[in-house]
Amino acid sequence: MPTGGSPYTYLEPDVWRGLLARAAVFHAARGRLGHLVDLADEAEIRLILGELEVTAKRLARQDADDGATVAALVGAWEAAIDRVLSAGGADSAVSALLTELRALVGCARDDDPFQGLLRGIESQAKLLYGKAWRPTTLSVAYLSSHPRPRSPDPYAVTAVTPWPRQAEVAEIELHVCCDLFGPAMYAALPMVLTHECVCHVPARQDKAKNDSSFAEGLLDWAAYYFFDLWAGKVDLELAPAARRHAVRLREVLYEGNSARIAGHAAAEQLRAWFESELSQTGAQSTTSVARLAVELNTAEGSLAAKDEFVSLVGGMPMPPEVDAALRRWATGELDPSQLLAFSHASVP
Repeated sequence: MPTGGSPYTYLEPDVWRGLLARAAVFHAARGRLGHLVDLADEAEIRLILGELEVTAKRLARQDADDGATVAALVGAWEAAIDRVLSAGGADSAVSALLTELRALVGCARDDDPFQGLLRGIESQAKLLYGKAWRPTTLSVAYLSSHPRPRSPDPYAVTAVTPWPRQAEVAEIELHVCCDLFGPAMYAALPMVLTHECVCHVPARQDKAKNDSSFAEGLLDWAAYYFFDLWAGKVDLELAPAARRHAVRLREVLYEGNSARIAGHAAAEQLRAWFESELSQTGAQSTTSVARLAVELNTAEGSLAAKDEFVSLVGGMPMPPEVDAALRRWATGELDPSQLLAFSHASVP
């Protein structure tokens, strides 16, 4: 990247350099991010994370290229770790972690890790959706504050996939509160991007809404299922921390979100139905629900019709006609779009 440049329209060059430098360090240390977050309250860890943040912001103001900024931050952090280790006093677990981090960060590079994460996830989502998949582009934008200020959490990030101007291409916008960018947030990024790739990139219904129990609920449940399958393929070293923080992010986003609550509840009700009525195992029923969500995502039909379908399968007793249709879908006799025929919203 030329001096003073930013690859993203919505990020000023200095903001980009500061964000990239910290992301490069977290990416290099990704195999130990889980331990880093677990020990974040230890005085020595607070010290080096504070040093990382302050130094990244200082270096970002200098008109250096990406490589020089990353190298300078790595050097400063290595020196900070050395000072902490030399001072002594840290317990054995903290000392061991600092020693590991010291060795790992030397491998930090100035390659854009955000693009790397997306491409790894996209490769799996493309296999899942086949011909229905749309190529994706990524943009990163600046958030001035935490997206959930009334629910403090370390995941000051969100993403959207705007209704595409060109049907053959989807753009994912990753919105990051750069001032709060830390190791937990980096570990959660793969799940944030997986939600967009599973729920929104290949969607064929009308524009998604935040209150959709299908797009933000049932499909979100499926996204977590697929992410658990994909994590090791996307990034072997990051996978343990990414899985843990996906679970924690799920808890944060689930609380008070009626669309997710309804969609996730419907998914669990469907699981129970597949197990009870079709004698499927727990693993089989989970796969069936995830497959159904994906097939409905690319089926012809309005978002309102799909939301109503979620409502129908989420209630008990399930309407007899829906029960019969699900049985036929499970045996391959019924197209997924035909499942929506029972929804009043499917009628023009």
